[in-house]
Amino acid sequence: MPLAARLAGSFLRSAARPGPPRRGVISGPPQQPLGPGESVVGFLAMFVSCLGPAAWVLANLEEYKKRE
Repeated sequence: MPLAARLAGSFLRSAARPGPPRRGVISGPPQQPLGPGESVVGFLAMFVSCLGPAAWVLANLEEYKKRE
């Protein structure tokens, strides 16, 4: 059997064989619920990252209107 055919066979055989289940992916409710402080920090980070750039543009709208 040629070398290329043996390599292709070994690659295909390993791709078709299912491996062990991946660890780290846990479904279901969290084991330790988040506290109110952690929730506030998370919501604040999302708020700033989503609405911060829009607020910056609106606050500096006059600067953007100027043509130099």
